[in-house]
Amino acid sequence: MRILDRYLIKEMLLTWLAVTVVLLVIMIGNVLARSLSRVTDGTIAADALLALVGLKSVGILVTLIPLSLYLGILLAHGRFYRDNEMAVMQACGVSWLDIVRPTAVLGVLGALIIAALTSFASPWAARTEQQLILDMRERSALSALTPGRFVSTSNGSTVLFVEDASSDKTQFNSVFMHRQRDDQPPAVDTARIASYQRDEATGDEYLIFTDGQTSIGTPGDSEYVITDFRRQGILRPRAERTELNLRNKSKTMAQLLQEDGPDEKAEVQWRLSIPLAAFLLALLAVPLSYTSPREGRFGKIVIAILIYIPYANLLVLARKWIASGVLPAWVGLWPVHVAVFLLIVFLLIRRQGWSFLFAKPGTAQAI
Repeated sequence: MRILDRYLIKEMLLTWLAVTVVLLVIMIGNVLARSLSRVTDGTIAADALLALVGLKSVGILVTLIPLSLYLGILLAHGRFYRDNEMAVMQACGVSWLDIVRPTAVLGVLGALIIAALTSFASPWAARTEQQLILDMRERSALSALTPGRFVSTSNGSTVLFVEDASSDKTQFNSVFMHRQRDDQPPAVDTARIASYQRDEATGDEYLIFTDGQTSIGTPGDSEYVITDFRRQGILRPRAERTELNLRNKSKTMAQLLQEDGPDEKAEVQWRLSIPLAAFLLALLAVPLSYTSPREGRFGKIVIAILIYIPYANLLVLARKWIASGVLPAWVGLWPVHVAVFLLIVFLLIRRQGWSFLFAKPGTAQAI
């Protein structure tokens, strides 16, 4: 590899990594904020927060890397123009092919990374996240209990409220429990203190209430009963294991190819399209990055974003059309990629003229 190629790849790679880190931090911040609200609501347990954020970050990288690669190459080339490095390269006989070649190498690298993510890492993260959420739903409501908030069990049959709880959530103060029982009147239990016990042999869970009261039935009815007690145990039977039903994004490529549904075909098309989109965006950044020294490094960012947004939205729209049967699977998302490829050719012709098709490496051209 020539010195010039190594220099160009290094500059573009460093800028790409910097943009990726910045965008990833922003996206993780949004995911963390939403997850924290679910923790405070009692939807997910606090000890699973970091695991969920990490798993979601893998899926975020699939759509983030093409954008960061696009912007990274655009910013790097913008600096070359701003610092007159492109003018020096042209004076030394560097052609547009000499600029496109290292950019294409970086585009292939980005496409390979995304292909690995979409084929292996992202489905694994989605399966693990789905399993983790399922496990949390089947765990005791006490594990997600937050003092001062009402927490419901996964089936909605029991609602719990405690004023205060110990750090290990085995001792509770000022407890309220509403139980909806099958073919029986609802029951409301209140107690000054409650403790948690679990039978390791059967998996059954108990709340041992102390100094409380149980109300069974509807107030005002003749069968409404109020009972004061010194000590009372309430059983919560162990939850039955629910079989994990994998979503399409959680399935491996081999599993998707074995099925013939439109949703599976749309998912396959999507996983093939994202790496190709990254490569095309890398090439698109080359002609789009041209700026005069007075325009500055960020002169074409707005135009680049205005091109990226319709491209990404059209891919998502075509994916939905395939899943709904509006668009044949054999057509796929390819028309959108062809349109972007034609845009790249148009921008090169506009900048270089038709001669770029016949240029040879090392032949000086305006770049």
